[in-house]
Amino acid sequence: MAVKDTTQSWGIPSRLIHWAMAGLILFLLGLGFWISDFETDIARQIKLTFMHKSFGFTVFALAVLRVVWRLFNRRTPEMPAGTPGWQHKVADLTHKALYFLMFALPLSGWLMASASPLNDEGAYPIRFPNMVFGLFEMPDPFVKGSKELTDMFHTAHLVFALALCAILLAHAGAALKHHFIDRDDILKRMTVG
Repeated sequence: MAVKDTTQSWGIPSRLIHWAMAGLILFLLGLGFWISDFETDIARQIKLTFMHKSFGFTVFALAVLRVVWRLFNRRTPEMPAGTPGWQHKVADLTHKALYFLMFALPLSGWLMASASPLNDEGAYPIRFPNMVFGLFEMPDPFVKGSKELTDMFHTAHLVFALALCAILLAHAGAALKHHFIDRDDILKRMTVG
């Protein structure tokens, strides 16, 4: 089993990071939409929001690890012979968008929560800090909360989440097309190596 990526397959670390992030991102997308659209119990909403923040931090940390791994491991599997040039371009754009969103979503969520007046000392009877699994608090770049900033980052977070949903559908659809229609090894490279 290969540890490093090669021109034929992804190595074990790349595959583990990919699937861990895929699972967490799908979980967080579902949880985020559940919290904002369906959860009506305030106590449960707060508890789920803290969970969402913690796993969002985990996704950000994995994204950093993924980039560091790629910097030290620059080989990537080549597209199958005969793949049209436009598919190369679309795959490249899709991967760049995924990398952007893997950072933009957690950062916009952190900035949204940090900008919230609910995060300020003494502003409300209960303060809602940006805690990560109850172990440590994320830094707060805003001295005083701002509803306008909170709303702006909330909108960005929502737009990024919707964009990620669309890109993930395209990404998964392309992988399935390669596997079932083209019958090449694109999907196998990321599953069994």
